[in-house]
Amino acid sequence: SGFGLLDSPLEITVRNRYATSIKGKLADKLKAMLDRIGEKAHNIAELGIGINPEAKLIGNVLEDEKVGGTVHIALGDNSCFGGDVVAGIHLDGIIKKPVLFLDGEKFILSDDNIY
Repeated sequence: SGFGLLDSPLEITVRNRYATSIKGKLADKLKAMLDRIGEKAHNIAELGIGINPEAKLIGNVLEDEKVGGTVHIALGDNSCFGGDVVAGIHLDGIIKKPVLFLDGEKFILSDDNIY
């Protein structure tokens, strides 16, 4: 079962393509779900930046992941679209006000801009 709309931030630290740290109100629930599957469930299966100004958050991940100024992240299995990890789980999440750190450099997304 999914988590629905979160009411507090969830921080996921990624190293070498795996979620190595999860912090926040629902962190224990997410970690327990992933740990039941095993290490491969911690794989970063997808990471995308939404850039479509016409897309709207409607509660359907296929539309939501494209909304301008959002980030889409998925954990677990990526084999269904050519990846090499078969994990038995695939969890998608949309971040409405994302802050990304890539190699220590901070990026803030707002609408269609990256700062």
